[in-house]
Amino acid sequence: MTVIDLGDRTEPTEPRRRRRRPPPSRSFLVPVALVVLLVLTGAAPPAPRLQAILPSSLSAQVFLTGGGQIVAVKPVTGVADGSQELLAYRQPERATGAPQQLTALWRTPVGSAQPMVVERVDDSALVFSLTGTDAGMQTMLLDSRTGQLRWRQNGVAVFVASHLILLQTYERQDLDRVAAVDVASGRELWSVSSKAFWPSYHQDPAEIDVVVVTTVDGDVEVLDARSGTRRGRLPADADDPGDQRYASVIGDLVVVRSPGAVAAYQLDGLARRWRTDVQSVERIYRCGALICAPSAGSGVHLLDPATGALRWTVGEGFDVLHAGDRRALVVDHRQRPPTVATIEAGTGRPRTVDDSWDLVQDFGVASHPLGTRSIPDVGAVLARLDPADGQPRRIDLLPGAVGNCRHRDGLIVCRRRDGNFGLWQLRD
Repeated sequence: MTVIDLGDRTEPTEPRRRRRRPPPSRSFLVPVALVVLLVLTGAAPPAPRLQAILPSSLSAQVFLTGGGQIVAVKPVTGVADGSQELLAYRQPERATGAPQQLTALWRTPVGSAQPMVVERVDDSALVFSLTGTDAGMQTMLLDSRTGQLRWRQNGVAVFVASHLILLQTYERQDLDRVAAVDVASGRELWSVSSKAFWPSYHQDPAEIDVVVVTTVDGDVEVLDARSGTRRGRLPADADDPGDQRYASVIGDLVVVRSPGAVAAYQLDGLARRWRTDVQSVERIYRCGALICAPSAGSGVHLLDPATGALRWTVGEGFDVLHAGDRRALVVDHRQRPPTVATIEAGTGRPRTVDDSWDLVQDFGVASHPLGTRSIPDVGAVLARLDPADGQPRRIDLLPGAVGNCRHRDGLIVCRRRDGNFGLWQLRD
């Protein structure tokens, strides 16, 4: 340790009038806060990276299409009838020290309906689904280079591949219609009516190969995605009412829920793998390493995908985002507003609660959920919300961001403090 001799302390012989210091300016606080934030997050000073600004408005929405193109839907300037337009931007390709200002490649009117799906299907086509049109839900295929309309069909896109789109429509009460449409021509290849609220599908590796639906009678059918030909069928179980059976594809399993049980079958051949008695299951989905089965009145049951064994249960009032054998990341709806929490398997109670993390919408295949925390006058801290860590792990800083973020394929787009949208490539 080095000791610095400051000499003897003495009082002034004559009193001096103290000068009144002016308060620190806002422009001074911002860089100071930024430095403090960098220290807290363990980050180095920002290096050049792919980043951009999309001019926008507070009521606009931005979509990452997954194909090198970014799409914004916003109200038409100077019009008060709710009319909107779709604007397409090219994703920047080079890293810069300051954000690049993006300019729209083209724009096209889309009416007052709400956008639901925006996907790039190849180098020249953009799938755009809306709800609230005169015909209900509609899907359009646009030329991604010009915005020109190629075709329009009723229904919303529930799966998009390079040559095939699955459209779902609601024709009659409690019945859905699922149709396969050829991307190039818009021609319907096949269709089937089902009572499943949402068709399920399997892709291997990037193309969809089968579609699984539950028929009106409660049969589960596995259909060839190209032809609609039935490749397998599970007849309704005599012990379970057919009108309460639904199937979901999870990995290479067809998981069927009924009022009294959850059963899993091999996708190829439909041989039964396991059956677990669970009452009143409302839905089935993959949640990290386990299968989540929310049940009315008894919380969320976490099942082993290999055996169906009940690993543990999360109590009522929680939505499970990502689960493992020891902990689960959940949204706690008992709090107002809902908070992000980590639940311990042994107690079933939150281990950590942090109400300042906002979940990032993920439209790709992220290994763990992401969250942001807004720092006034600075930006947003981005963290990986991994239940195995117990605490959020900070991975990035997004200058000027205030939230409303979406993530896909290593890119994140967030609302900025100035009302525009910012785009960043995530750091490794």
